[in-house]
Amino acid sequence: MSIVTPDYQQSLIDKHTSKAGLRGNVDAKCIECIYDPESSGTWRNQVLNCTSPTCPLYPVRLTSNPKN
Repeated sequence: MSIVTPDYQQSLIDKHTSKAGLRGNVDAKCIECIYDPESSGTWRNQVLNCTSPTCPLYPVRLTSNPKN
């Protein structure tokens, strides 16, 4: 079992907002909105399972895109 520090979520947000382009900012907002370090799954899993279609970022959030 991993121990999650209280600043882990903020460090993820900081990491993604420092990336160039919009992808990092969208990911950072999704992490801020939905990621719960106490819940099961990574932030990516939790964003993939987002059920807020009224969110303006919902259509551009991280999604699973398997390679063909």
